Amino acid sequence: MIKKIITFFSALFLLCFQSVKAEEFYVGIDYLKNSIDTGVTNISSNLDEDDEGYSLYAGWPINENLDIEASYQDFGEASLSGVSGNQFKYEGTTYEFNTTATLAASATSFGFAAKPKFEISDGVMLYGKLGVHNWKSELSITSTTVTASADEDGTDVFYGGGIQVSLENLNGRVGYSKFDLDGEDVNSINLGLSYNF
Repeated sequence: MIKKIITFFSALFLLCFQSVKAEEFYVGIDYLKNSIDTGVTNISSNLDEDDEGYSLYAGWPINENLDIEASYQDFGEASLSGVSGNQFKYEGTTYEFNTTATLAASATSFGFAAKPKFEISDGVMLYGKLGVHNWKSELSITSTTVTASADEDGTDVFYGGGIQVSLENLNGRVGYSKFDLDGEDVNSINLGLSYNF
């Protein structure tokens, strides 16, 4: 994970220095509170679609009303567990556990977004986001008799918005984003800090 973070920021810094002056970009980190729509309806098993995650991002101001932002998201994990006889419904079909098992789905993504912004008072801005992200998810199944996993990836859209407060080179923001993962949604509330260079 540390290697991924270093690689991510190294690539962004190289891109920044090639395209803008040093004082014209920002980097930041957001805490994410995620709700992952798995499409599962719980009947008598244990379903947990909420988890915490984080986002690393960098942005380039195009003008005073628009930024371009690149970001990496770790959405955390959703899980479904049960014992023999527990039931759940997926896409209209009811399934039943025949042994004790846990199904877990995790997802990450990397994307680019246009970030329009509008100053509502000195140092306080409303912002929106509309972008495209490349995501990867992993489904793992663990039971008393078998362990298996499968990967899936794709490219979809995401959008969101929030409010940002600036104090010289330091910015704080809180917002909401919705990420599409091939028809399944991840809803994220973000709270974070960024630094302007």
